[in-house]
Amino acid sequence: MTRLEAARWRIACLVSLGLFLGLGLAVYATGVMPGDVLLRQLLLESDAGIVRKLARWANYGGRIHVLLPGAIVLFLLSSVARRYWRVWGAVLIGSSLIQHAFKFLVGRSRPSGSSLGFPSGHTTAAATFAVVLIYIASRERLSRAQRWAIDVLAICLMLAVGWARIMRHAHWPSDVLGGFLLGICCAAAAAWWS
Repeated sequence: MTRLEAARWRIACLVSLGLFLGLGLAVYATGVMPGDVLLRQLLLESDAGIVRKLARWANYGGRIHVLLPGAIVLFLLSSVARRYWRVWGAVLIGSSLIQHAFKFLVGRSRPSGSSLGFPSGHTTAAATFAVVLIYIASRERLSRAQRWAIDVLAICLMLAVGWARIMRHAHWPSDVLGGFLLGICCAAAAAWWS
């Protein structure tokens, strides 16, 4: 990796970390953020029939039942992933542990129920996996079109999981944003150090 590439991953890590910590502090101080209620209502207005089914399926993208086989396939197909498998395995597991710790530190309940919500675990896992996939694709010998397709697929997976967590009444939008930021931070840190 060139120094410029390492600097980009370092910046992505530090910026997302700063935004995550700032958002976490705001959520801790205020509870439900002003935009949470409005954005959630706007999204839930379309909560019917096919949208509900799509959200149920998209929700699986942040679960271990999908991400673990995805990681195994990634390790089988990519020499870059195999070369640093310990780093990628650690970040995929470590991001989950970090988000659990922050749930207890922040202590905000989900919209439905009393379980802790900030940050969203599904969204953290999906974002971590997506950014790891983007990094690994950038290091592989792929055409620009193949790399672009993988990047778009990874970002769509991440966004779909976040959308599904709101649509399934599991999280506030700021929980999802926190999950995105934490996942990006963890994966960018691993990319920076690999």
